[in-house]
Amino acid sequence: MGSPIKYMNVIRYFRDARPRTTETTSNPTWKQVESAIRKMDNYCFPIVQLGCRDPDDDDESFNVIGGNGRLALFHFMADWQYEDDSGDMTETRLWESDQGYFCHECNVIKDIELALRVTRRYYDTGSYNELDAIR
Repeated sequence: MGSPIKYMNVIRYFRDARPRTTETTSNPTWKQVESAIRKMDNYCFPIVQLGCRDPDDDDESFNVIGGNGRLALFHFMADWQYEDDSGDMTETRLWESDQGYFCHECNVIKDIELALRVTRRYYDTGSYNELDAIR
């Protein structure tokens, strides 16, 4: 069975103030998704989005924000975000090149392999069910 993911957006910012760009990949392979996440650097490549619908009509995308060993995984519309129950509630900023993304330290994953496991489950299912159980 194939992945329900219909697209992957990779947002790129430039240090020389050129406008940001979005590279959209239709029906991405897991290898493409994993590569994009490993490439994230919190400035030039701070955002990867996966979606199960047309990217122009999708407000339910799975978002990976950050880079350099600090990632947040979340979904705006379902109010889901990764949370480490043992983490603290100190506010932190990810995504340094624009308005940024603010969350709590307990929402930041510092283990890339854990972030990839959670993302892989979403990639395989297109569902937020059971993502919290992955550790």
